[in-house]
Amino acid sequence: MDLEIPESLVPPLKFNSVQPSLYRGAYPREINFPFLQTLQLKTIVSLTPEPISAENDPSLYDFAKSNNIKLIHLECAQSGKGKKRGVPTGYTAILEALNIMIHKDLAPVYIHCLNGGQVTSLVIACLRKLQFWSSIAIFNEFINFTANITVNDRNFVEGFKGDINISTSNKVDWLWVGMSKGVIGNHPKIKVNEIDSDPKSKINDDTNI
Repeated sequence: MDLEIPESLVPPLKFNSVQPSLYRGAYPREINFPFLQTLQLKTIVSLTPEPISAENDPSLYDFAKSNNIKLIHLECAQSGKGKKRGVPTGYTAILEALNIMIHKDLAPVYIHCLNGGQVTSLVIACLRKLQFWSSIAIFNEFINFTANITVNDRNFVEGFKGDINISTSNKVDWLWVGMSKGVIGNHPKIKVNEIDSDPKSKINDDTNI
């Protein structure tokens, strides 16, 4: 009797679980497709110079289409090299990425750049800032996926600010576990706007999320 040995599952380079149903890593290759299928993804967010299309990457495009995965492209430049590299994205793209990651209707989500390093790390660092992580914790996580962290990277994350619109009925469960709405509403850099919320529950009350 011949035994059928299953193929090995190969995750993308620098693959990691960020939170439940939120994953990060490098640009998916064909060898990664069986592994990605096990995640039952709904969304792939590409932080890349060019979008995934039938013309520039037919295999990944067809994989997403056949698995009902939504492809979202947020244009970013390639990661630079060395200690003086610039920041290849802006706050607008980061805010768009956060909006996707924190709403559960698009989860599970896989977010990637070309090499799974600097660009993806900047997005995750800003997510951690939204989650009230300390700078030390944010940059310790950052350095796990990049060769180094530059002054430009630090300044970008520390200066990150903007408005976040959050659907309270669709927010992921892990975002602010145990934190009061009063704390969240007074984030030092990020203005949190609740939408479609229960009028009895405002952002400035002290009940726990």
